[in-house]
Amino acid sequence: MASTKSARSDQRPRRRAAGVVLVGLLASCQATDKPAFVARAEESLETHRRRINRRLTERTERLGSLSAALTGCSLERRTAYELDPEQEDALGSAVLSRQLASLGVEPLPPTDPVARYVDQVGQYLALVAESVGNANGPDRAKRPERLLDNRSWPLVGYRFVVVPSEEPRAVGNPGGKVMISTGFLRSLESEEELAAVLAHEVAHVQRGHGVEVLKAFMCHHKLSVSSPGSRSLEIEAQQAANLYRDGFPEDFELEADRISIRILLAAGYDGRAFTGLLRRMAQEAPAKHAWLRMHPAVPERLETIGERLKALGPAQSWPSAEAIAPRTKRFLEAILPLEVASGAQTPP
Repeated sequence: MASTKSARSDQRPRRRAAGVVLVGLLASCQATDKPAFVARAEESLETHRRRINRRLTERTERLGSLSAALTGCSLERRTAYELDPEQEDALGSAVLSRQLASLGVEPLPPTDPVARYVDQVGQYLALVAESVGNANGPDRAKRPERLLDNRSWPLVGYRFVVVPSEEPRAVGNPGGKVMISTGFLRSLESEEELAAVLAHEVAHVQRGHGVEVLKAFMCHHKLSVSSPGSRSLEIEAQQAANLYRDGFPEDFELEADRISIRILLAAGYDGRAFTGLLRRMAQEAPAKHAWLRMHPAVPERLETIGERLKALGPAQSWPSAEAIAPRTKRFLEAILPLEVASGAQTPP
């Protein structure tokens, strides 16, 4: 025991010395590296906080302006600002051009296999939506716009554009100009899910949501559109391009969700894929998913879509697994060039 105590006694001075050295090293780190590191971290966090607050403020202001314009200009007042098919087509083209400019990209050419495939699916859905027509009345929102008939078929038909952008986004512009990003396409898992996204955007076009937004702004600012190239059209197109970053009013979005289920059912797709897509998207950060942050909260959308599925889609009306499988295979083969280009793992 004595020898053990002696050994411990001999170790104590060394431990105290080591402790002194350790304390000195920690003090040195605190006096040099740590304050600089903390300062840089705090500066980065503050910059990030300011950026988020600025974006939230801008979004609130834009949505506030939209709400004021829609509520301040009744349907009766907006009739004076109606767009004819030529003006609507010019407006849609101008809005799409500004969206592409903001993204800094050019769309994939129509001859690109991915763009051609998306266009084929989109054109089919647009034709089905046209055949459904005003039968989607029960699916409309509670806003006054529910009293409006669907917009007529776009002057030059629908155009489905694929843009090379990693940020998942899709938007349905006036005049049938529908845009979807390659990043969004890669996040989808089947043609059923692609059809759900495109049907939602077609519903926006068919119900004239973008046109009503622009009519409200023209009414609010007392502008007029005398020709497709008029100055006021350019101004309002820029306003629309800005607003579409945040999506349409909540009622418009939920209306498009409800109508999309009717379109999917009539087209022979399984509308239940829409709910699966939304649940998967809900696990992502809204900041990373443009389409997610541009729409109402996922639980509200799931409830809205669930109601329509229950009303419109009894079990026997949904396609069988045997019918869905070849479409899924077709989808995976069609977007394979995107997977290869991104270096992602492709399905076996």
